[in-house]
Amino acid sequence: MSLSSILSIARSALLTHQKAQDVTGHNIANAYTEGYTRQRLRIQAALPLATPWGTVGRGVTDLGVERLRDRYLDATYRYEAGNLGRSDTLRMLLARIESVFGEPSENGLGAALDAFFNAFSELASDPSSSAARTLVQSTARSLVRQFNSYASGIAQARSDAIVQLRSAAEEVTSLASQIAQLNAQILASGGIANSAPDLADQRDRWIDRLAQLATVRVIENDNGTVSVIAGDTLLVEAGNARGVAVQASGSGFQLVTDGNVAFAPGGGELAGLLEFIDVRAPDIASRLDTLAGAIVTAVNGIHRTGVTPGGNTNTDFFDPSGTSALTIALAAPIAGSPLAIAAGTTIAPGDNSVALALAQLRGSNLPALGGATPGEYYTDLAAYIGSAVRDADGEAAVARSLVTAADMQRQAVSGVSLDEELTALMVHQQAYAAAARIVSVANEMMDDLLNMI
Repeated sequence: MSLSSILSIARSALLTHQKAQDVTGHNIANAYTEGYTRQRLRIQAALPLATPWGTVGRGVTDLGVERLRDRYLDATYRYEAGNLGRSDTLRMLLARIESVFGEPSENGLGAALDAFFNAFSELASDPSSSAARTLVQSTARSLVRQFNSYASGIAQARSDAIVQLRSAAEEVTSLASQIAQLNAQILASGGIANSAPDLADQRDRWIDRLAQLATVRVIENDNGTVSVIAGDTLLVEAGNARGVAVQASGSGFQLVTDGNVAFAPGGGELAGLLEFIDVRAPDIASRLDTLAGAIVTAVNGIHRTGVTPGGNTNTDFFDPSGTSALTIALAAPIAGSPLAIAAGTTIAPGDNSVALALAQLRGSNLPALGGATPGEYYTDLAAYIGSAVRDADGEAAVARSLVTAADMQRQAVSGVSLDEELTALMVHQQAYAAAARIVSVANEMMDDLLNMI
């Protein structure tokens, strides 16, 4: 082997181990950088030189910098992140509805229903009492306010969720665009192994966030780019990305991509928001409307048969046009004066038949409520909401633990261990020093050779 070959080998060792030290130092510097993936210089022996006397080694070379990342663990983490995004979003939204009802409470709708029927019991005890009629009017107003308040609270929660849905759709569009741009930058740099691992880390951070918004699958291409499938749609392909928008659909909403193609997110925050907006909130509102409508119909049906102290008949207690929780209201005569409230079917003193019948509605099985009493129906509704919140909370807790476990497994592979990196740094330093010693020895040999001439 010639002296030039020895120097060439030493040079390759010096350059390679210097680069390896740079990579190791980069790892150490980013040990606490969120989303950073540990990097490693891929080192291998250079192709040997063929000579008449056999092959001779030519030192060491590198194949570029690689990220230590596991595709399977990434896919597992992103799948679980999508489940957590859906369940946690649904949990928070349903908890807001639960706070609107605030049951059990002394000031809730259940208490207002009891007070309303109790007031009619008081009127039945003393049909000619103006104070009892005033109490009926007051508790009826309170009942109406409770229904209106609950309906408004549900509507506001749904409205806020729609705003959140639009914001999340805009974020998906932005993330897809940024992932596509990073694809283009990585491709322009010559691929993921050619000084682009940090760009790939940034891209993975965007994909991780996208996975929280929708179910995501990632296909890694040979040129370093990735294709991202969100839900059932190819959202990113090389440097191209599709946008996502919110579109009204009947009484609900749907997501669409470019060209008004329907987009089903599969999971993530988008799925949780859509489920709340299109299913859960309308269902709860519908049940509350059913209760309000049943009370309006039943109370009006009985009250119309009564006679007011002024001799008027066929008087509605509630406005017959307001049969939902949001529109329920007292009829104008009742709102104007408690003297419009009938206690009996005649004006005879002591006739309490109407007030008694209205008081007995508390325990009546109403067909409009599926054979349940008003109190039972409302109790079931409150229990349904509480159960939905508990179920969503349980799902979110399980999903959160699975996400944490998946992330820990991921970090075990891709996270930076300072102990390992310091050990690697010393190894490369020693290799670099040994290569420098080879240069020194070759220089001494060259001096000896020149002195012989």
